[in-house]
Amino acid sequence: LTADCTDLQIGDYEDKKTKETFTNVLHQIRPAFGGNIIATIVNARNWPQMATVREGVMKPLPREEGRTGVSVKHSAHLDGVEIPVEVVEIVRKASTVNLKGSRIIVCGGAGVGSKDNFKLLHDLANVLGGAVGGSRAAVDLGYCEHERQIGQTGVTVRPALMISCGVSGAVQHLAGMQDSAKIIAINTDKDAPIFKVAHYGIVGDLNVVVPKLIKAIKSKGE
Repeated sequence: LTADCTDLQIGDYEDKKTKETFTNVLHQIRPAFGGNIIATIVNARNWPQMATVREGVMKPLPREEGRTGVSVKHSAHLDGVEIPVEVVEIVRKASTVNLKGSRIIVCGGAGVGSKDNFKLLHDLANVLGGAVGGSRAAVDLGYCEHERQIGQTGVTVRPALMISCGVSGAVQHLAGMQDSAKIIAINTDKDAPIFKVAHYGIVGDLNVVVPKLIKAIKSKGE
């Protein structure tokens, strides 16, 4: 089982040790080692194989007319000895943040610097009529709530406009936002990976840039 895949492919695979070649093998692709690399996981000799994909990670393919499939249901009869864990209760917490439905998202990373500085991002989102998101690093640092997390371990979004502030661009984060229609990145590090996927980049301090953006947007609306 490979969890949280960002891509799934079917292809050939050659065992480097035995030189044995396998065809039509499932290639399970996902970030690994803290999101620093993209790993392709292949298990050519064991069945069944399972992989999970988070909602929204992959774009739906166009429907193929005339193609049919058969659903096969299997009932598992397991007693308590075989399942040592018992689900007592499932509590679903209502979310007040709708990142998936937002056309404009202002996303902050560790580079924002503090929870107080995140207020700047809320101010920018408010004048744009958008929502505020955060990277995993920002969530781990306590700058914003987990329900705002964008990335492989959060939500996948494709807004019309994504403004990334102080986000370095870790692989697991990019997996959740790189298909945005337009990406504007603001970062003091000109070599930050986020600039590789951004349509527009601003190398500068967000504490200087964002207030200027807010002022300019407000002046246009007056």
